[in-house]
Amino acid sequence: MHRTTLPAAFAALLLTACASSAPVVQTDHAQGVDFARYRTYTWVEEPHPQSPITHDKLIRAIDGQLAAKGLQRVPEGGDIALAGRLDTREDVSYHHFSVGLGVGGWGNNGGAGLGTSTGTSTPKTNLVGALVIDMYDAKTKQAIWRGTASGNAPTTPEKVDAALEATIPKLFATFPPK
Repeated sequence: MHRTTLPAAFAALLLTACASSAPVVQTDHAQGVDFARYRTYTWVEEPHPQSPITHDKLIRAIDGQLAAKGLQRVPEGGDIALAGRLDTREDVSYHHFSVGLGVGGWGNNGGAGLGTSTGTSTPKTNLVGALVIDMYDAKTKQAIWRGTASGNAPTTPEKVDAALEATIPKLFATFPPK
């Protein structure tokens, strides 16, 4: 993996939204949890893309979504413990091209044949990733909500910004659960 692609990849990965491939967003929550009783949250583990600029953008985007839902970030002692993780991997696919040529006898002309074929396979590497956000009740330590976004990682700062703008609101669209 090239060192120059890591910052964009990790940032992008979190939302993992590329112009050609929309991220897959999934959420789940514990049954019977009254989310209305939660007013504050504390980051106990922030997702860490390699780029500090991307890290700041990601945290601000998540904090903004939670603030819009009525939750206030506090340095410690929040009602919700928030943990995030960013994972990436390289996905290799192959594009194949082949050409064939054949010559041979037919009917009563005897039997002779000649054939040849050539082909090439070109590997294409995509950086894919997943952002996982887990929420825990800070008092009981029980998991109460999880959101994930996965897909192709953006490759430029502009695509990273676009991915954050598109994916983070989608990640929290159904939060808090009804």
